[in-house]
Order: sequence, then C-alpha cells, then structure tokens
Amino acid sequence: MEIKINNGLLEARIDTLGAELVSLKELNSGMEYIWQKDPKFWNKSSPVLFPFVGGLKDNKYSYNGKEYFLDTRHGFARDYEFQVVKKEDTCAEFLFQSNEKTRLVYPFDFKLYLKYKLEEKKLIIEYRVENLEDEKMYFSLGAHPAFSTPVGDKLNFEDYYIEFENQETGFLNTLNGSLIDSQKKIKGFDGKKIVLTKDRFENDAMIIENPSSKKVYIKNDKSGYKLGFKYDGFKYIAFWNVPGAQYVCLEPWNGISDYDNCSGKLEDKKGIEVLNGKEKFIRTLEIEIL
Repeated sequence: MEIKINNGLLEARIDTLGAELVSLKELNSGMEYIWQKDPKFWNKSSPVLFPFVGGLKDNKYSYNGKEYFLDTRHGFARDYEFQVVKKEDTCAEFLFQSNEKTRLVYPFDFKLYLKYKLEEKKLIIEYRVENLEDEKMYFSLGAHPAFSTPVGDKLNFEDYYIEFENQETGFLNTLNGSLIDSQKKIKGFDGKKIVLTKDRFENDAMIIENPSSKKVYIKNDKSGYKLGFKYDGFKYIAFWNVPGAQYVCLEPWNGISDYDNCSGKLEDKKGIEVLNGKEKFIRTLEIEIL
C-alpha cells in the first residue's frame, strides 16, 4: 500500500513495505527525483538499512555467547510491512516493531519509526529507534535513497556531479566476497566534487568515514538540476549505483559491512551503535529541491 503526502509544492509517496520512499515529485515541473525501480538494474528506491548495514561475515554474528544467522544484506526491516501510525496532508509516520520472527535473528526488542514531512520544497525524514528493553541494544542504521539522474535531450550521465560543503577524501573499499578487504582500499577522489561516470562505482560504493561535510548536492549545470541532501549525525556517507543506470544513491550510515578479519562479535562490530535501556536514537535527513 502506498501513502501519499502533498504540500502543494512537492508530492511524496511512501510504500508501507519497508516504509520506502518511492516517489518525490516537484508539482510545478512534474520532475521525479526518486529512481523508479527497474529490475534490470536495481529493484529498490530508498530502503531503510536496519539493524545492520551491509553484510555479515559468514552470514552470522555472536552475542552473549550465542550465534545468530542472517543471510540478507542490510538487515531485515526493509522486507517488513510497517504500520501507519500518523497520516496528515503533509506528514506520515510509520512503525515497525520487533516480533517473534525478528528475535530469531536479532535478540532485541525495539520499535523503528520513520516519519516523512514536507516543508516548502524539503522532504524531512526522521528515523527513530526505541530500545524497549532494560539492557543495552546494539544496532546499525542507514538510509539508501536513489536519486534519478535523467539523460536525453543532449544530457549525459557524465553531466551530473556530487558537490560537498568541504574538502573530502573518498575511498573505494575493495570487497573480499561480500566483506570489506581489511588489507586494501583505493583512494577514489580527493576534493569537493565527484563527477559521475558510468563506471564510477564498478568496484562498489565509494565511502567517506567521518565526513566533515554535513550536506552534499547533486547538480547538473546544463539542465539546472540541483538537489540538496543534509545528513547530520552519521558516521559514514557512501555513494553508489549499478553501472549504466540513471541514478545515484546517497547513503548515510551508522554502521558498515563486516571486515574480512572481524571477530564476529556484535559488540565489536565496526560502526555499531549502542542504545541503553529504554533510550531513543534519532537521526534526520533533509532532501531539498533547489
């Protein structure tokens, strides 16, 4: 089921499956800013990554002396129906809560809320994790929105670029199977601008750890396309697409794939977040049409 919100300037549609953003349109121009799923390249548009980002070594981890198995990348929240807990003209909020099935692979009781709100030409997305237990909870959280980069009318994919607020250094982490190679990473760029090319991400995502910029832009000077993306409070920002596809993903993460030399213990997992009993964890993204 899809839920629609509209403020007269922008319209957003969110699928209750995974509370996934599937459309963001500027009403005046009719411009669609979210990648429209295509199984040939990628059949997602903006999945939530929870309670893990990326893959697990040998599809398992250990916690309190017990092993848990999970053979999907990026956790499991994206594969569940969310409950609509709030619906207004310009705002909608969704909830996913732990259950018997999730406890088999992830031994914590939690609530995960996603709230979408339109303000002028911004879409504000709030992620809220609530620990329902008295003990510590370990988790990762990430976003994975794919932004459309249409071509044609003398526009090429190479006309688009990503621009940072500050100077950044990005690395291409080499994969060892589905894991990050602990011995090798390649500098992907150094500066304020990433020019998009068809093979830019052929070695998987480009990742910046502890970015100094809290906002990036996707721009195309030929068409006037300009989109702002604010992501304060995240440990990583990654960029990715399937080579040849007309989109680019901007991925803020609090968490990352396992390294090939990791211990497998949840408490030691790279980038893991720790939430004390009954506490809440909140992060917010802003997508602005400029």
